Amino acid sequence: MTILQSLFLGILQGLTEFLPISSSGHLVIAENFLGVDIDPKALLSVNVVLHAGTLLALLIMYFSRWVEMVFSLVTNNRPKRRVVFLLIIATIPAGIAGVLVDDLVSGIFSSLRSVGISLLITALVLWLGEWIGKKRKDQNVKYLGALWIGVFQACALVPGISRSGLTISAGRSVGLSRSDALDFSFLMLVPILMGAILLTGLDIINENIAIPDINILVVGFISSCAVSIAALLFLKKFVRSHSLSWFSVYLIVIGLVLIFLEL
Repeated sequence: MTILQSLFLGILQGLTEFLPISSSGHLVIAENFLGVDIDPKALLSVNVVLHAGTLLALLIMYFSRWVEMVFSLVTNNRPKRRVVFLLIIATIPAGIAGVLVDDLVSGIFSSLRSVGISLLITALVLWLGEWIGKKRKDQNVKYLGALWIGVFQACALVPGISRSGLTISAGRSVGLSRSDALDFSFLMLVPILMGAILLTGLDIINENIAIPDINILVVGFISSCAVSIAALLFLKKFVRSHSLSWFSVYLIVIGLVLIFLEL
């Protein structure tokens, strides 16, 4: 792997992890059309670093919220403690799915056609989430609502299905405002990223996988973190006055192109 490839993957990770356009789907597209042919074992260690960059960006952007939630466990701040329990409930479906079927799902749904279909499904969910959300009054998420959002997060294991797109849309469907749905989506991403980094790190240690040059890892980490922060800032501003269904236009175009190419 080269520094240029690491830079590209860092930018791709930062943009597509937060924008509702699917990071896994775009990685498949990159491998097929942009000549990014990387040894899976080499990519494993880089993947940990890229996700660590995204995780740091989330912790920076939501630092005060996480401090309040952590301290709520030992104080009498019930609203913040309730959010902690909601996040735990929302994380359970994806945690179970990630352990049991992640590799299987990634292998089955990795063709360009399946990615194209998944992008079209994401576009539909974005539109439906906004349509349903407009018909419901803004309200706080309840425990069943958190579980509902968590189920949608588990579905994002399929390449081309956007995790942020599905979870934000699910949040809208249970009555959250765009901003609250976005915040809950990215708060619940933190434990998922931590778990993924831990499991992948253990795989690297157990399989004794060689780690790329430190310069490659540093470039990937910095680019992933910096672009993640920029993407999150853009998205938080965007949802204040715009629907995520605007991203459906891009998803439909790319999805149809991929399906057409596989005919």
